[in-house]
Amino acid sequence: MKNYVVFLIQNVLFGAYSLIEWFSVRDKLQAKVILLGVFIYLCYVLAHSIIHKKKQAAVTTVISFLFYFSFQSLFYYLIF
Repeated sequence: MKNYVVFLIQNVLFGAYSLIEWFSVRDKLQAKVILLGVFIYLCYVLAHSIIHKKKQAAVTTVISFLFYFSFQSLFYYLIF
């Protein structure tokens, strides 16, 4: 149950990342990569503080990252 809660919270955080990236259209790629790294680290720290297991927190973060951005790409492909 903890993994599911972490998964949902992380998807909300990745949604916030997408919104921030949308506002920073003129930023360079390097700044966007650094921002993505900060959000991934924030999601990992959040997962670790809730789950209390490093490996499980890392796996949950990677799955959440892949899930969100693959469905985001699919959504943009179908809509635009």
